[in-house]
Amino acid sequence: MASTISTVSLISSTTSSSAFPLKFNFPAKSPSTVNFRANPLTAANAASSGKDRVLGRRGLIFTLTATLPLLLPFSECIEAFAAKAVESDISEYELVKEEIRKVVTKGKAAGVLRLVFHDAGTFQVDENSGGMNGSVIYELDRPENKGLKSPFKILEKAKSEVDTVQPVSWADMISVAGAEAVSICGGPTIQVSLGRLDSKEPDPEGKLPAESLDAFALRQSFQTKGFSTQELVALSGAHTIGNKGFGSPTVFDNTYFKILLEKPSSGSMIGLPSDRALAKDDECLRWITKYAEDQDVFFEDFKKAYVKLVNSGARWKSL
Repeated sequence: MASTISTVSLISSTTSSSAFPLKFNFPAKSPSTVNFRANPLTAANAASSGKDRVLGRRGLIFTLTATLPLLLPFSECIEAFAAKAVESDISEYELVKEEIRKVVTKGKAAGVLRLVFHDAGTFQVDENSGGMNGSVIYELDRPENKGLKSPFKILEKAKSEVDTVQPVSWADMISVAGAEAVSICGGPTIQVSLGRLDSKEPDPEGKLPAESLDAFALRQSFQTKGFSTQELVALSGAHTIGNKGFGSPTVFDNTYFKILLEKPSSGSMIGLPSDRALAKDDECLRWITKYAEDQDVFFEDFKKAYVKLVNSGARWKSL
């Protein structure tokens, strides 16, 4: 399964192959929400003493006149900090993308995308465990991760370049790399957030669904990870690239669904058993038909499901 790419081959436990997180966007609060309010009476009292207190308009004007020059520079400082933080975040994202595109080609895109699914695919909603945390780098010798050492080494080179400028987590690196792999092959442009923290240990074994599961079992497995049937089918469309016979191995389009509608036989060399099982399920077939008829709808749904996937179980940097 070295270069195979599907939701199930990507997150599989055999050798043959919404909860959204908190997002920390800068600025966390707009400067306009910072309140600098002075009680007119208190302010006037502070500007006077004894019997000479002035509680009227003139006293308030005096107080504001004295205080405003102190407040304005601070407000301007807040605005400058917020703008710089946003610029920094954008620059980091562009840096990560640039280095990824230096090493990820169309021929290597399927393996890189599969790395995403195997890292994020361990997530379990009820246990709040696993997910997009970079733990896959400790799990490369597991049978279900056979073939992932190659895309790991590809990204390792890009990450080392990024780290010399701005350290980036493996979870962020893999998330962005998968999105870029899709784009490189002609798929939708996907923007993902940065700020994920890496796990210091591997995730538990046995959390990835086997590629031999039937549609009912697949739907149940994805439900434990917080994904609907529609999201399962949309993410399965990732198998449109790779070497399983769904059209061009380097073109991300809706050919996967068109071929599934032809219902390849169980002995076919096209796809995995789990792929062919989707077309035998009425609910899955409804979405397969929809995506086969309209590639734009597939692209839009895949984008949403991908962002949800790479956010599943992620732990985020605090401000």
